[in-house]
Amino acid sequence: MSTLRNQFIYQVFVRNYSTEGTLQALSHDLDRIKALGTDILYLMPIQPIGVFGRKGTYGSPYAIKDYRGISSDLGTVDDFKELIKQTHLRKMKIMLDIVFHHTAPDHHWVKEHREFYHLKEGKLSNKVGEWCDIADLELEDNPKLYEALSDILLYWQDMGVDGFRFDVASLLPKAFYDSAVPKMKAANPNVILLAESVDSNFLDYLRTNNFTCLSDSELYEYFDILYDYDNQDKFLGYLKGANSLEEFRKAHRLQERIYPVDYVKARNVENHDNARILFHTQSYDKMLQWLGYVFFSKGIAFLHFGVETGTDHLSFLFEKDPIDWTKLDLLLVDWITKLASLKKNPIFTQNHHYRIISHTKDVLHFEYESSTEIMVGIFNVGNEIGSLNINLPEGNYTHLITQETIEIRFSVLKLSNRPIIFSIKK
Repeated sequence: MSTLRNQFIYQVFVRNYSTEGTLQALSHDLDRIKALGTDILYLMPIQPIGVFGRKGTYGSPYAIKDYRGISSDLGTVDDFKELIKQTHLRKMKIMLDIVFHHTAPDHHWVKEHREFYHLKEGKLSNKVGEWCDIADLELEDNPKLYEALSDILLYWQDMGVDGFRFDVASLLPKAFYDSAVPKMKAANPNVILLAESVDSNFLDYLRTNNFTCLSDSELYEYFDILYDYDNQDKFLGYLKGANSLEEFRKAHRLQERIYPVDYVKARNVENHDNARILFHTQSYDKMLQWLGYVFFSKGIAFLHFGVETGTDHLSFLFEKDPIDWTKLDLLLVDWITKLASLKKNPIFTQNHHYRIISHTKDVLHFEYESSTEIMVGIFNVGNEIGSLNINLPEGNYTHLITQETIEIRFSVLKLSNRPIIFSIKK
């Protein structure tokens, strides 16, 4: 059982969250974020960005030149401390993106600790690809580096950070985690660790070419939550018409078979690396169905900031490109808020009686069963019309979001352009 499956992560890129693009501006909007039902506020990197080889005007937040600093355009350390304080006052936790696979080429360690870096012929280099704005750290058998990285984690924990999202966590070796995680747990036994695990095709490529790449099963030895990227190929494949929805369902079933019984996946359909779900579907109805899936499928819900505006535009990573909050969509806000509230039902934490049910139509159908109820979620991601054959007791049930009546007669349920969620009491 994992209570993380009752929770909801809200991902924010501070620079583009607001016109001001500052930590202070984010602090001023915490009431709105909390009102959505957010449990964990996850910030993409807030540290200073390297100048050498910088991409775009502002550079990538994943090219860090000082692990302990705050990017001056975002604010100050005191601003961040105040954000932590205000987040905690609202009973939310704060998670910080941490990037330990590489640094900016002008990170101060390049001069101070060249032995920390992956070198080719004495020059800074990358293990996979050649990226002008980053230099890879040499994480294999480098205990002095492990200690330095652990100290950085403890620095942010001491400031009040509740958890970390590890960038490309699969590419960091087990020896590093064996060194760092016990220290983090000693400082805070409840620290939340989220791994950006990689998609299956990239894992195959890296292992074929003799690079470190931990499987999801290995990462679960250290992390509480993993990205859902092992499903990504079938998810995007479905959206692009390259595979059937049944292949996506099979990917979900495989997770049930190969991971620890209490595994937690970060269910998401968009993030800073992947296009908006509306960009893929170009359908408001389908977008809403997929958002329902995010909250209902087994795992922790994960939303990328700005989805509440119904936009199909993903903010540029290297430029100033703020969300237009004047376009806030109140229907989407209402659905997200009610889905987040529904997510608190203890039935979602169960390790048992969870079913992924197949249909010939492009509909995702999940069920959770306890001793007192069956919780049903049906998500018409294909915008199918007509009815669905369903093996559930006949009767009238109340939609848990809209309060409409859901009728099952003769093992048939009418499909809708909105998610269908109801409970059958035993």
